[in-house]
Amino acid sequence: MRKISTRRVAAIAALGLATSLAVTAAPAQAADTHIKLVMASYTDAMTPYYTDLIKRFEAANAGIKVDLDVVAWPEIGTKVKTLIASGQSPDIVNNDEFSGEAAAGLLYKATDIVSAATLADIIPAFMTNSEYKGVAYAVPDLASARAFFYNKDILKGAGVATPPATWDDLLAASKKIKAKYPTVYPLGLPLGVEEAQAEFTVWGGGNGARLYDTKTNKYTINTPQYLGALNFLRKMVGLKYTQPNPGTCNRTDCAWTLFAKGKIAMVDGGVFLPDWLSKNGGAAIKWGAAPFPHNTGQSDVTLGVQDYFKGYKANGHSAEIKKFLDFLFVAENYQGFLKAAGGFIPATKSAGAIAAKDPIIGPYIDLLPKAIFYPGTIGSWSTCKSAIIPSMANAMSNPTKALQDIQKKCDKANA
Repeated sequence: MRKISTRRVAAIAALGLATSLAVTAAPAQAADTHIKLVMASYTDAMTPYYTDLIKRFEAANAGIKVDLDVVAWPEIGTKVKTLIASGQSPDIVNNDEFSGEAAAGLLYKATDIVSAATLADIIPAFMTNSEYKGVAYAVPDLASARAFFYNKDILKGAGVATPPATWDDLLAASKKIKAKYPTVYPLGLPLGVEEAQAEFTVWGGGNGARLYDTKTNKYTINTPQYLGALNFLRKMVGLKYTQPNPGTCNRTDCAWTLFAKGKIAMVDGGVFLPDWLSKNGGAAIKWGAAPFPHNTGQSDVTLGVQDYFKGYKANGHSAEIKKFLDFLFVAENYQGFLKAAGGFIPATKSAGAIAAKDPIIGPYIDLLPKAIFYPGTIGSWSTCKSAIIPSMANAMSNPTKALQDIQKKCDKANA
């Protein structure tokens, strides 16, 4: 064995110590910041859209990683509440409510999560609908208005010359349809958990009912107007003019699916229904869209629905949230969002100018002046909506009790 001199050992030791110190002194690489997205699944195209968007965003923003969770509409509200309650708050959520979270102090202001340039392009009326106590806590992503869709071939075959304008017209048309096509349900009535509040709002609206009185700051649920609407729908159910068990029928997987199969003649549909039909077996349906039938002496209304992007304060990621949302609202990225969502009314002025010329979306923009909206700026609306949805399952058997129960729960939330 070769002998190593003491001097050489010392030199090697010194070199090792210097190397060790050099390694120790090297600055540690900063860890990536992760932001968590919980986004609504408007269509099956949302996940591919976000996956591509995130890939390009991360490439342009070193140090930020995006964790994506795309959730179906019936589950997203519960999913977000569960995450917050368990200390796993998301950073960005896209759904249809914000005021309750704003009231609880969970959300950043809109000015904290998008740039001034992005805000300047949002349609002012939509920004107003994003305010809680006069301050915007959400950024609108899109909107929709509803129309009364009908199968042209079925109505024509049954001798119904024009879509029904009043409730009496709807009863008469339904009688003709049932006589001509016994296996067809004249009206689709989805009172299931997906969007029962929409049916409640639009049919009540056609009888002069409104969910909230801004002058008294009270919910107006247990009223003769809503009772009249529920009694009319109950009559339709009793005459077998709707599909069975409305309380378990969701909009998409029940009512729209039956409409796509030619098994329902008329149904509540949004601006995105034509695109959905084309991709879900209903491409051959010759459909028309008209205002909703209303009670005699009232006027037709449409339901306006607005969804939002929200930024949550829990993780302190306002800068990263702003970078991501500004990237999403870049014109070509936002057009991709609208396309993936399946055809909605844009929230931005620039995209709205293009959409106004669209043969399908344009007419819905024209309907907006007649739209009634959910009272989304009221902090208790989320709780009130949660009271409406399950009550609709029983409303067809006892409308009076359903309205009393909803009013009581909404009043308690609003106290």
